[in-house]
Amino acid sequence: MNDYLSMHELAELIGCKPNQRSAMMKWLDANRWRYVVDSHGQPKVARAYRDKKMGIVENNSSTNKYDATPNYQAFA
Repeated sequence: MNDYLSMHELAELIGCKPNQRSAMMKWLDANRWRYVVDSHGQPKVARAYRDKKMGIVENNSSTNKYDATPNYQAFA
């Protein structure tokens, strides 16, 4: 799977047709989404960024900032 959303996926998210590049970029700018423009003039949004903006987060215990239980050994 590609790291970037396809034009169809991006159009579905925004609510326009896949060939409406300027409408996509206007929506992305208005909603303060980060994107890059490729050599064909198409906006590209990373899947990981979309997941973050939409609140979709994988539960990885290695990414937790705090441990699940207190470290009592630190007080000994």
